Amino acid sequence: MGTDCHVVVRAAPAPGHPGADRLADEAVVRVRSLEARWSRFMPTSDTSRLNGAGGRPVQVDPSTLDLLRRADAARRATHGWFDPFLGRALADLGYDRTFDEIDRHRGAWAAAPSAGAARPAIGEPLRTPSPLRLDGGAGPAALGGGAAFDPGGIGKGHAADVVSQELIAAGAVGALVNLGGDLRVRGANDADSWRIDVRNPFDESLDPVVEVGLDDTGLATSSPLKRRWHTRDGRPVHHILDPRNGAPAALDLAAITVVAPEGSTAEMLTTAVALAGPIHGAALLRRHRARAWVVTFEGVVAPV
Repeated sequence: MGTDCHVVVRAAPAPGHPGADRLADEAVVRVRSLEARWSRFMPTSDTSRLNGAGGRPVQVDPSTLDLLRRADAARRATHGWFDPFLGRALADLGYDRTFDEIDRHRGAWAAAPSAGAARPAIGEPLRTPSPLRLDGGAGPAALGGGAAFDPGGIGKGHAADVVSQELIAAGAVGALVNLGGDLRVRGANDADSWRIDVRNPFDESLDPVVEVGLDDTGLATSSPLKRRWHTRDGRPVHHILDPRNGAPAALDLAAITVVAPEGSTAEMLTTAVALAGPIHGAALLRRHRARAWVVTFEGVVAPV
């Protein structure tokens, strides 16, 4: 999924139960299988076939249909502040391959981002219709209006939810699945709850900015400082796009961390809260029983 995969498994040493090593290995295989279906950087994935179909229906795996439904529901739940259908704008900015490849070929991309459609004023809910079209429970999917699906963060968060649940179902006592900072914990570790250290966005060698105790919850962190690059004309850009115009958002925070009941929920809220501002963002957090911390560009850490 264009990121690191970190899996921690606790398993009871009992006859007939798989060991922790075997469960962890199976979890990594499962993550790779979801990547093969969802990555927009793999030409044979469901996502790439859907994005390249020109609006025509595409038969996709049931797991992909589930992700699409969740991503579309997240868009509605955040009034469009989280928009998973900005893949075309990201590609126009040069993020059309894995980030490692962007780093190796910095500056070798087309310059002009998509202009984007006219959007409501700042602070208003976004009311543009969803481009996603689904035909029944297990039917094909289609994208209209020239949109492209970007699984991005919600794909990683949802994969962490799915794989951690499968680990518990397979006999794990406790499980942590972390995909590039989008993680889900279930069950217990040695101290009954999981302690997560959130790294400093300016320098990961410094002390963590937040230490969070988790118990059957998800956590996600997003920052405009991590995935940033330059277009061919030298403009600095990052991956957090404003859904009103498809351009990199002007943000007043260096990082945001959200804890929510699910990893996918935490991920959608990192983007939505960062874009919607403190008043609307706080309302979204309350609605989804989530909590958050932000790091300002001055290095101040504060709850939302």
